[in-house]
Amino acid sequence: MKIKYEGYNNAAKKVSGELEAGDAVEARGMLRAKGIRASKLVLLKGGAAPRKANSAGSGEKPAVNWSDLSTVFDSLSSPVPSLTEFAAFIRQMSVMQAAGIPTVQALNVLSDTVETPGFGRALANIRSKVEGGQSFTEALKNHPAIFDRIFINLVAAGEISGSLDKILERLAHYYEKTSKLRRKVVSAMTYPAFMLVLMVVIVSVMLMFVVPTFAEMFSSNGQELPGPTKMVLRLSDLIREFWWAYLGGIGLVVGLVTYLFKNEAARAVIDPVLVKFPIIGPLIAKVAIARFSRTFGTLIQSGVPILEALDITARVAGNVAVERTLLNIKAEVSQGNSISAPLTKSNLFPKMATSMIAIGEQTGAIDTMLQKIADFYEDEVDAVVGSITSIIEPLMIVLVGVVVAGILIPMYLPIFKMGEVMSGGN
Repeated sequence: MKIKYEGYNNAAKKVSGELEAGDAVEARGMLRAKGIRASKLVLLKGGAAPRKANSAGSGEKPAVNWSDLSTVFDSLSSPVPSLTEFAAFIRQMSVMQAAGIPTVQALNVLSDTVETPGFGRALANIRSKVEGGQSFTEALKNHPAIFDRIFINLVAAGEISGSLDKILERLAHYYEKTSKLRRKVVSAMTYPAFMLVLMVVIVSVMLMFVVPTFAEMFSSNGQELPGPTKMVLRLSDLIREFWWAYLGGIGLVVGLVTYLFKNEAARAVIDPVLVKFPIIGPLIAKVAIARFSRTFGTLIQSGVPILEALDITARVAGNVAVERTLLNIKAEVSQGNSISAPLTKSNLFPKMATSMIAIGEQTGAIDTMLQKIADFYEDEVDAVVGSITSIIEPLMIVLVGVVVAGILIPMYLPIFKMGEVMSGGN
């Protein structure tokens, strides 16, 4: 069949032409032998492969493929893999590319070995697109929920330069570091979140089941109850009577917090405030610096233009304050200014980080300097997580103890009072 191709030669110049090949895979191999990296393959008119006969046209009833039913539940699952699984996929892909295994063959192997079914289907779809003549980059763009702008832009740079194996190795390192950083943050937040949930459960159980037993005992004695005891008993009655409103209120609070942290306008107000919080503020700031440095450094190191790298880094910053700062820096850099000067003015980045970036700009090694900054602040995140855990653990235990005592002590006040009366009568 006759195939029209577009691609890049060893001098990174765009070339195009036509050739005869059995299929798209063979065409790519022939072009690779000539030193051409194909970015697009198009089957010319009259060269289509013969189609299989349609059973419907023969009057036969198509058979039901019952094996497809086993994938119904898998198809409902999200195709987005965990960051750890995604990093492992890129690492395996980079190893296969370095070993000279074609992209189609590598995708074929990995689509059957990944854990997330939806991710496996996406890889199979990408493989078929590449077999059909699309470049790897173009095929990736069909799955924006899985492959972010960083991945797609760097793969495009790797295909053009002919160094896809090195780019994938760099990406594997980037996503492994990102995954490790995320796990550190999650580990710091897991314990206090668990303790808060535990506290709500304990308080709910006590007010709905424990306090009513005390109420029955007090009503049988007919004695005057202290004010705190009356308040707790009244609260218990309200929760038992309006339990649906209580559960709805908890759900409303959780939903509101989730909405605020996903809404960009709300994040613009929340993010700068959180950075100034005494305990979690330093952690948020160091995570933002580490993420910016790692992302921006990886993009620059891979040959992405500075303005485009700043734009991509801003979009994946995960912090609205950092995103807006980076977009402002992009505007200044486009006018010929340096990166370090507007970074210093922003007051979001510490002096050490901006000084190292300034030195990197002067020496022409900004990508290396950014990686060193990222390494340093990732280690700092480790230290902050350790200190936060050591502070929050006793605080949460004390908080739970105070809340439980605030319910139990009012329940025992009438009993203490009764004991005093009985001892006074004797």
